Amino acid sequence: MPSSDSDVSGRSLFVFIDESGNFDFSERGTRHFVLSAHITLTPLECGHRLNALTYEFLAKGLIDQIPFHASENSLGTRRRVVENMCPAKHSCRVATFYARKNRLDRDFCNSEELLAQFGLRLAERLGAERNLDKENLVLLFDTALTAKRKQAMLRRLKSALRSRHISPRVLFRPVKHDVNGQIADFYAWAVFRRLESLDQTWERALPGPHTIEELK
Repeated sequence: MPSSDSDVSGRSLFVFIDESGNFDFSERGTRHFVLSAHITLTPLECGHRLNALTYEFLAKGLIDQIPFHASENSLGTRRRVVENMCPAKHSCRVATFYARKNRLDRDFCNSEELLAQFGLRLAERLGAERNLDKENLVLLFDTALTAKRKQAMLRRLKSALRSRHISPRVLFRPVKHDVNGQIADFYAWAVFRRLESLDQTWERALPGPHTIEELK
């Protein structure tokens, strides 16, 4: 059985992506849309402590608290999750992008186009920072899009990436299946909470390193 990240993935850069906010662009929708990406070459190492916490909760019968989901977890569970994330000195990091919906170009005001733009911005940043010719870039989106909208989003994103000579694997995988995706969920929720409610408590508690950028 594989015992290390190198056994599992070779030189693959995994990017676990989750969003906070909704795709309602009317006055009834959320004012912001946030996407966070947990970026790591070592997903087994990054997820080790949270996987252990998952089994601790199972042993205690706390099934309603797993998988970890910031907006639904109790205050105590949130604290435990944050405590068991990778420390700031670890090689993984999180990049968050957000949009103020009332400032978006009208062409971006639909779910597939907005996600494609977020994915493009993320891949461009990674391409500028890393040698993607030597790394297998794997983008893992968690999204409730219909199959038709997923395909539309993939077409837009892959077309834009090809023109920039970036060729990642783009996959859809619910974050409930992987604690690394649940890390992205916590970051997206914390930034969203600060933007929507001016509550910085959880964003300040997160270990980082963490960058935040507005999509305009």
